[in-house]
Amino acid sequence: MDKEFYKGLLDEISDGVYFVTRDRHITYWNGGAERITGFAAEEVLGHSCSEGILRHIDDTGRQLCMRGCPLAAVMRDGEPREARVYLHHKDGHRVPVTVRGSALRNPAGAIVGSVEVFSPRTSNPYAAQRRVDKDDLLDPVTGLPPRHLGELNLQALMRAVAEGVTTLGVLFIDVDHFKDINDTFGHKTGDDVLRMVAQSTANGLRRSDVPIRWGGDEFLVLLPGIDQAGLHATAERVRILVENSWSQEGGTQARVSVSIGATMALPAETVDDLAARSDRLMYTSKHGGRNRGTSDTGELTSTADRPILGTGIFLQMPGVCDMDGFGSKEPSSGEPKLAR
Repeated sequence: MDKEFYKGLLDEISDGVYFVTRDRHITYWNGGAERITGFAAEEVLGHSCSEGILRHIDDTGRQLCMRGCPLAAVMRDGEPREARVYLHHKDGHRVPVTVRGSALRNPAGAIVGSVEVFSPRTSNPYAAQRRVDKDDLLDPVTGLPPRHLGELNLQALMRAVAEGVTTLGVLFIDVDHFKDINDTFGHKTGDDVLRMVAQSTANGLRRSDVPIRWGGDEFLVLLPGIDQAGLHATAERVRILVENSWSQEGGTQARVSVSIGATMALPAETVDDLAARSDRLMYTSKHGGRNRGTSDTGELTSTADRPILGTGIFLQMPGVCDMDGFGSKEPSSGEPKLAR
């Protein structure tokens, strides 16, 4: 059986598969990788996997292209690796996947590269909504439930909270400086950015969580059955995923951040009380400098790495890097500007 036969088989599987050389340049990209990431093979072959393509991060915001790259570690010692990460989709948003890396060796047994297989682990149903889908019940821009359906969900959950059946956490999310995106790039890009925020948010949630387009550039997320620690972790994860999303507009990355208010519903309060409190907490995040979350207990802490801007990333060779870190490099002045 020849190489083309095996290539055809790899193209038919649902998982993404790609091969890289020791300096992490892509030499093979299968059909599954195209479907999961939105990037066609001709857009990525010959490029570094970190070059504005996948840009893996974990749910703590660690930039794995800079420190902790599973493929670099595989090529260093030949041992397979597995990790749960978020990759960058061509449309801008973040997608949760499980990646598995193994070494590629030549006939003499020397490591010449590695192969990564990645499988989607999306669980929230609204993360699967694509632009081509037609569903009159969903917001046409973001693919999320609109406010009137969100209010029905919220009312039902608040009754359950009042009866002691469940707990409920709420995130009130507002996109920072969204007007600047519309003014700089136009309303079409503005819609693309809103969808990017919505899909990155949904991809950071559980199956039972409900992300809602509350209005304009505001979103509300309902988190039934969650506790205070889970509320804080979800708020920070959503913030990280949005901060590490971007829409490519020519030579410029259109990026935004979000300000979040996070709170737990109280049994005796009304829907309006809960919405108003989460809104006030969001504005506390705005006044605190934006790109942060605030709960009833104060500002949420973050240990996330700063996002990587542009495409110029310093990568040490696998033979000399440590699997826990590659060092870092500040973006040069010649890299694409950040639109915030």
